[in-house]
Amino acid sequence: MKWVWRILGGIVVLLVLGVAGLWLAGMRPSHGHNSGSVVINRPAVQVWRYLTNDELTKKWVSGLTEIRHITPGVSGPGEKLRLRESYGNEAVEMEMTMGSIEAPRRMEFTLEGLGDPSNGFTEKSQYVLEENDGKTRVTLSGQTEYHGLFVRLMEPLITPQADKKLAEDLARLKALVEAEPPGTGAKT
Repeated sequence: MKWVWRILGGIVVLLVLGVAGLWLAGMRPSHGHNSGSVVINRPAVQVWRYLTNDELTKKWVSGLTEIRHITPGVSGPGEKLRLRESYGNEAVEMEMTMGSIEAPRRMEFTLEGLGDPSNGFTEKSQYVLEENDGKTRVTLSGQTEYHGLFVRLMEPLITPQADKKLAEDLARLKALVEAEPPGTGAKT
């Protein structure tokens, strides 16, 4: 019977160490920070369309199934959108509030997770487009704060997965834009 208590004690110690490790990892300076970048062989105005056209955005952001504009008559800073991303049986609803926009160079926005507050988050992000010789470097960087105890604890596992998704999405953006002839949709 003594061995049962030792095994149970060992399991409890492992659980406590695991939780403590996640908690400490969540206190690192880069917690909740995501960033990704890609160089696209097209001008910035051609790339910009994929950031501002709902149907084009849904083609490169994996899981994004719905974009609804919820502030009629407002376009640009202050505009609010409702986004829905689906992953298998799980769906995430978010409200996006547009911040500063300098077309076709920079766009700032804030995302708020909707639904269960214990799984909530606030993300402040921006796209930066830097054009040089007809090629555009697109960088998306964001800082996410998680509101619920469990998601805050799981942040060290969530952030690397978000970075992976971001890299895949940016690669898809590059492929889609470069599949178009140069100058497609560009305003002259």
